Amino acid sequence: MFLHALSRGIIFALQSFWRNVWLSIATIFVIFLTLVSVNFLIAVNVIADSAINVVKERIDVSIYLKPDIQESKIAELKTRLESDSQVKNVVYRSPADNLADFKAKHVNDEKIKETLDSLNGNPMGATLIIKAKNLKDYPVILRTLEDPILNEIIEEKNYDDNQLVIDRINLIASNIKRVILAISIIFIIISILIVFNTVRIAIFTHQNEIAIMKLVGASNWFIRFPFVFESILAGLFACILAMFFIYPLLSFTQGYIGGFFGGADFNIISYFNANFFLIWGAQLLGIIVINAISSSIALSKYLKV
Repeated sequence: MFLHALSRGIIFALQSFWRNVWLSIATIFVIFLTLVSVNFLIAVNVIADSAINVVKERIDVSIYLKPDIQESKIAELKTRLESDSQVKNVVYRSPADNLADFKAKHVNDEKIKETLDSLNGNPMGATLIIKAKNLKDYPVILRTLEDPILNEIIEEKNYDDNQLVIDRINLIASNIKRVILAISIIFIIISILIVFNTVRIAIFTHQNEIAIMKLVGASNWFIRFPFVFESILAGLFACILAMFFIYPLLSFTQGYIGGFFGGADFNIISYFNANFFLIWGAQLLGIIVINAISSSIALSKYLKV
């Protein structure tokens, strides 16, 4: 009996879906736009997070040591820094490496070449490049470098510019999160209102049929189910349509995104694929729940006969 009623309800929903095909298309289109907007926000959020992480990974603090410092003292300083819980790693660059880089940057400057050739020995000192585990750890690390004993062997530190960049990154990240959260909330509210009113319009066109079914003794569940199923069907079609729209769009923009990241390993399509069930499953479930609740609420007044 239940299966028979269920099958009849599904058939009725499909008939209603195709009988009012233009209204069904309009409903699907509204839900489709909502899903595209939500996925756009997801993509923007992922790209923003990844961009911030790429910049964070490229930030470090370079310590330029005096040329006459003994290797044993440099090794001692390196070991001390590596033992710091805030330090991720410390890279040592020898005076020879620094001299080679300097020559490569000024390979076409004859005056610099002549000056270097006239010097006895290597005027460059060693460099220690420090990378912290987190951006917030850099101030702690930098404070340890203010030790008067260390100032005797350190010639220069370049952390001032990096500290400015770090502060700007944190500010940008915080602002992006706030903007995306605000936009997401607005879209969710608009989506609920649009879907609710679209479903109400669909039900309004069947108000006479609902009244007749109620008068002949049909149960509320039997009357309600086809409309709920029809709205769920519209959500499913809209979700599939959104997939076929979003993936080609992501593929088209991937080249530009890759260029923006300067060759860093980031693929927005791979992110969507890796989180396919989480992203699309959550959206489909959300649309189904919204449509089902909207249909039930909209039907309530017509079931009171």
